[in-house]
Amino acid sequence: SGQHRVLRATAQLLAPVGDPEKVICVGLNYHDHCQEQGVKVPKEPLIFSKFPSSITGPFGDIVHPQDTSELDWEVELAAIIGKRGRHIEEAAALEHVLGFTVANDVSARDWQMRRNGRQWLLGKTFDTFCPLGPAIVTREAVADVHNLWIRCSVNGHRMQDSNTRHLIFGVPALVAWVSR
Repeated sequence: SGQHRVLRATAQLLAPVGDPEKVICVGLNYHDHCQEQGVKVPKEPLIFSKFPSSITGPFGDIVHPQDTSELDWEVELAAIIGKRGRHIEEAAALEHVLGFTVANDVSARDWQMRRNGRQWLLGKTFDTFCPLGPAIVTREAVADVHNLWIRCSVNGHRMQDSNTRHLIFGVPALVAWVSR
């Protein structure tokens, strides 16, 4: 109607998903990232999780914990699951996806790679370590989920620029895998 407008500068954008039951993530799922890290391409998805408390808005500050000296980030495609399911067939997997958004997978690499028995959980789940958004794009509005540009800027500087065509395991395969 044009009657109720809020100036962007006066609004705080929150994450488009507030308090999900689960935040399931996939590590080393881009060919270019594996090459950059000097690691072999995984034969099956490497699954880890983040706590819902790690979610923050798309433009919020990421709190740098005093307990880490190796803060890192990675831009990610996030699939928002809108329909429950178990043992989902890959051919039907996208029917369970509500839509997509952008995520920032922030990590404390020292905690992830050398502390706590090298379990990824603590290095990935500090509060504010999962900025999401600003919006969910419905799956129907995405022509090809495996041909989307994803980019990451830190303090205004472009740090990553890739495309989902570099995914090792595509979205349907991952939804099917995780649902088992």
